[in-house]
Amino acid sequence: MTASSVTPASLTVERLAGDIVAARISVPGHRQNVMTEAFLGELGQLLDSLERQPPRGLLLASGRPGSFLAGADIDRLDRLWDCSDTAIRDLCDRGRQLLARLSAAAWPSVAVIDGDCVGGGLELALACDFRVATSSPATSLATPEVKLGLLPGWGGTVRLPRLIGPGPASELVVTGEPVTGSRALTLGLVDACVDPAVAVPTAIQLLEWANADGRHYARRQRQAATVPLEDAEREFLEATTAALILSRTGGHYPAPLKALETLLRGCAVPAAEAAVIESDSFARLAQTPVARQLLRVFRLRQRNRRDSGLTKAGAGLAAEPVAVAAPAVIGAGIMGAGIVARHLRSGFTTTLVDIDAEALARTVPEILDEAAWDRERGAADPARSHALAGRLLPATSLAAAAAADLVIESVIERTDLKRRVLAEIEATVPASTIICTNTSTNPIATLAEPLTDPSRFCGMHFFNPVRRMMLVEVVRGPATSDATVATVVAHAKRLGKCPVVVQDSPGFLVNRVLSPYLHEAVELLREGIDPARIDKLSRRFGMPLGPLELYDMVGLDTAFYAGVVMASAFGDRIDASPLIPALVKAGRLGRKTGRGFYRYRGVGPDARLETVDDALVKTLEPYRLPERSATDAELTDRLFLPMLLEGLRLLEERVVRDGRDIDLAVIYALGFPAFRGGLLAWGNSLGAAEILRRVERFADLGPRMIPPGSLIDHARSGRPLAQPA
Repeated sequence: MTASSVTPASLTVERLAGDIVAARISVPGHRQNVMTEAFLGELGQLLDSLERQPPRGLLLASGRPGSFLAGADIDRLDRLWDCSDTAIRDLCDRGRQLLARLSAAAWPSVAVIDGDCVGGGLELALACDFRVATSSPATSLATPEVKLGLLPGWGGTVRLPRLIGPGPASELVVTGEPVTGSRALTLGLVDACVDPAVAVPTAIQLLEWANADGRHYARRQRQAATVPLEDAEREFLEATTAALILSRTGGHYPAPLKALETLLRGCAVPAAEAAVIESDSFARLAQTPVARQLLRVFRLRQRNRRDSGLTKAGAGLAAEPVAVAAPAVIGAGIMGAGIVARHLRSGFTTTLVDIDAEALARTVPEILDEAAWDRERGAADPARSHALAGRLLPATSLAAAAAADLVIESVIERTDLKRRVLAEIEATVPASTIICTNTSTNPIATLAEPLTDPSRFCGMHFFNPVRRMMLVEVVRGPATSDATVATVVAHAKRLGKCPVVVQDSPGFLVNRVLSPYLHEAVELLREGIDPARIDKLSRRFGMPLGPLELYDMVGLDTAFYAGVVMASAFGDRIDASPLIPALVKAGRLGRKTGRGFYRYRGVGPDARLETVDDALVKTLEPYRLPERSATDAELTDRLFLPMLLEGLRLLEERVVRDGRDIDLAVIYALGFPAFRGGLLAWGNSLGAAEILRRVERFADLGPRMIPPGSLIDHARSGRPLAQPA
């Protein structure tokens, strides 16, 4: 067996016994394998070489653990905005032609998929005759292009329905969600799912069988033909999938519907014609504003992954993060349980302390179920839950956390209780242990006062539900050290979260921009605007819930406390509404009691919204404000412009280090529409001068509509509000 490299960069090629060529992918300069121009050039050179000296088969695999091949290098996608439709179609055609050489070769080919195989990487694997996936938890197959406002452009919408059928193919393409190796086998997307240790021998066996009986030729014929699809089946698939897409996207994202249309149109014609349809659709989507904003959000996420959390990179050894090995969580409430489950799911053995033994006993099974949740099952995996039980160390004494190197306090939001618990933690753990508080409202400086060493203390604010919410606010107190921040940021990333560092300030970042939005919704209600109209306009803007629906979900008692904190700090523009305490006094706490701004059938998070009831109208009556006539556009501005103004104030006050952190935070914590690129990116789309014009219409509403000085500066200079990603 001899080895030779096509080039020293992306592909290493060797001839195995039996004249099988193995090409291993390892793209330099990237965290994972991506389709750079250099890689594509080397793939072309490899095919040239094999066409001159044909092997008995080609085996494609990764030379980098955990990454078979992702999609196109993001820098290549950035250049699409400067291309014409014709140029974009040409790019699609060239890439597809390269893969077509592989699928039409005189010898069979197989892809060994271990790790991520997404986007163009999956399209490369589809161009092979066979695919072997490994059973590794890291193996994942997906066509995530719709999440960037695009669709597969190198044959994905053509090959998938011919391989697994139009129904499963449309689900993969329009959702962009990944599947595991075992699920891919069930779908027929791969030919085998095996232990990583036997993946290559299995792939070689498939090539030997293909050489013996030519089974790959029949598959190639199916890939070139039309897809049998009855009219009734097509209409059903089109109607049901389109309805699901619209219910999930609100019509704001054109890519899923376009992908469905492209895939179904392509089924009715031979593959060569379907490829032309795909190129045309890709070109149309590639230059939409939505695709541009979604690509920006993707870049923001990449930037966050590289961010150490410190203002200056390379601040010295003292700021190097320390790997956390023994985390502990204090408090077994909803948030504490969610934080522990996230740690277990991320591979940490975790101590959970709560003085209430009965509450602890009730919570442990729920934590294990949450940690063992399987998305494909739609339920917890019992075997995984059993395996994780050994990593959960419940205790009723704080002494159990004495060896922890990071402790997260997550008791109820009472300042006095938190201060007492934090002091007890400091007295229990070693001097090197980092101490965090999961708080949404308590000032870090206040909580740090009882501590003898506040440099190792910071906020680590998770959002509920912890499993789904990506954002973690890492709140830097006045004495918090760089090393503490760097370690907590790195730890949050190990949990699969998106950490954003903020300075200690009332409301931090998320609640600071959320409060004006919620406050304005209540003011509109008091002015006589129908609550359903308020929420409908918010959802039409792109929010997942309207502000009054959000109040009911969070709980009006919780919102009342947060409102008091914000009003005490910013009362000139975020007054504590008298309506919220009145609703709390009336027992209208939201979903938890079955009544809030709306009436619900049932109680709790699964309660179903029914309607507004007469009792709300009676409670509201003493707090009415003079009615104002307003268009839908004006009401939408009333809701969202105060958020934007507050975001600009956060930048002015240096509560956040960078405006891009604001955009990422509101998307991941509040569901601010990603197709708008974030709060400041939305402001960019309006322009500072237009924002000023709109705000001036509401000057009579008082201080909350007074523009910050930075907005006026942007209007004068023409500088954008949001930085490029």
